[in-house]
Amino acid sequence: MFIPLSPALRDHPDHPDHAAQGRLRRLILTIAGPLLLLVVPMTLVTLYGEFLPDRVYIQNWGIDTKRTATWQDWTSQPLWGMVMWFEVLAVTSFLSYWRLPRVQRALVMFSCYIGVAVPLVGALWLLRLADTPDAAARPAWHLAVEIAATVGALALGWVAAGPMPSAPVVAAAPPPNAPTMELGPVQRAMFVTSAWSARRLLFAAVLAAVTVWAVSTATGAWQGAVLLTLWTFFEAAQARTRLQIDGSGVTVELPWLPTVRRTLPYEMVRFATVRSEAPPGRYRLDDGKAGWGVVGGKGPVLALSLSDDRWFVYSTREAETAAALVNGCLSRERQAGTA
Repeated sequence: MFIPLSPALRDHPDHPDHAAQGRLRRLILTIAGPLLLLVVPMTLVTLYGEFLPDRVYIQNWGIDTKRTATWQDWTSQPLWGMVMWFEVLAVTSFLSYWRLPRVQRALVMFSCYIGVAVPLVGALWLLRLADTPDAAARPAWHLAVEIAATVGALALGWVAAGPMPSAPVVAAAPPPNAPTMELGPVQRAMFVTSAWSARRLLFAAVLAAVTVWAVSTATGAWQGAVLLTLWTFFEAAQARTRLQIDGSGVTVELPWLPTVRRTLPYEMVRFATVRSEAPPGRYRLDDGKAGWGVVGGKGPVLALSLSDDRWFVYSTREAETAAALVNGCLSRERQAGTA
């Protein structure tokens, strides 16, 4: 059973742009990171350029170039073009997720990494070369500083993005034609199911092979190997998901990674329905423009219409039972609230 959203419901005045709170700050912070990537090296060259040797040996600068070049060649690298590429990427992504504050916070964290951690690593190497007549190798403590700077920059971005705005709250009961399970005033009900994704397992295996290759050919750029490793584990953990519907809302968790779970409270749900397939869009555990959830293979899909005009979806053969339970909980809560 598919219940489409009417234009009146989609544009209801009680559901304004909830992502507007703090969005300007998040946009400014997203723009600032790549600019710092340009300004900080220029400032360092201005302050310390005269103390650098005429010729330096660049070892493990992002990639293992193993080449000798003049300082003029080094400083004339296409930094401006790289900064512009990062800027366009960040701003385009921000505009694409205009109404998703949590994705915008991730962009702020990425911007802080680009604008704080990367220039700090460059500053360490530049100061190491100052007044050094011969080739200089990086000391071991540089790696510890790089790791701390990376973690610190990401944490700074998380805090600087500020508190996330709350999504609109729904007060209306589900439509009369929605599948609904009648629940008594104190009756408790719970629905639990799980799903497997062969595609996730296959993708995780491919990532694992790429990670092993990257680690075996590592040239000092540890960030890439760490990100690949984390990505591999996260994809493998998503191969099995668990859905639970109870009095607190709808929860999706990863049994292989219990710390990762998302709970959708009922006040953010308009109604639940069953569809033969998910609405068009990309659905994963992270936020997307169409919504979020777990979709795999063919079969019925539990679809929850959310208060921010998106969808939560989950593929399960018991979709009709799950939808009826959700609508039953919604009807009971909202009828009690209006009584």
